[in-house]
Amino acid sequence: MRESTHRRFSAPTTRLGTSANKNMLNPTQIVQFLMDFAPRSQPLGLRYFAALGIDAQQVSELVQEGWLRRLSEDAYLLRGDQPGVDGTIAYLRAFIPNLHVGGRTALEWHRMMHHLRFRDRIDLWGRGYCSIPSWAVDRLSCSYYSHSLFDTGMDEGYGLKPLAWRHPQVLVSVPERAILEYVSVSLELVLIEDVRDLIGSLRNIRLNVLQELVDCCPRRDVVWGLKFLAEDEGVVWAQQLRA
Repeated sequence: MRESTHRRFSAPTTRLGTSANKNMLNPTQIVQFLMDFAPRSQPLGLRYFAALGIDAQQVSELVQEGWLRRLSEDAYLLRGDQPGVDGTIAYLRAFIPNLHVGGRTALEWHRMMHHLRFRDRIDLWGRGYCSIPSWAVDRLSCSYYSHSLFDTGMDEGYGLKPLAWRHPQVLVSVPERAILEYVSVSLELVLIEDVRDLIGSLRNIRLNVLQELVDCCPRRDVVWGLKFLAEDEGVVWAQQLRA
């Protein structure tokens, strides 16, 4: 089931208590507040609780009393809740710079893939090394790529945007960026036919967007690989792409 309700993912806008009265609230009152306002299927960090006026000691007490479940350091869920795909990615964005869904997964989410994988696997891209918690790896069955495809002349957020029917805090590569990301990790001979089939189906690529991305991509093997395969498939935009 898609996680699409905006209220479900909204950031806290109401503070539970002030420093003068927060200790007067009992755990049941705090939990009721969280049930009314906290996002569902999205792990919560201590910064989230702090924004509501709930300190680390109160969080620890809620865990001990069984109201909260601790997934890992600084990741909590209300009792009975489970981490969702979108909620998990939204949580990770607070710790991984420029984290977004890219490559093959982005093309699948844009509904541009004819053959979907048997099991959803999430291709995540970000800046720099990170240690993704084991519970998140299990939930997402994810691959994480941190190699830089574009130079500093391009805003790192270019070609990234949320999808209207998914979590508003989860950024997804537009198809033009996603195909470059996919090619960059799929140039091995064993994967070339899959890439070729996919490129042959991309008839609605926006050439101006792709060209801007290509102009800022120092990985010329990726650029020439994309152009060569696209020309071989006879797609219109391939001949016009300047590599």
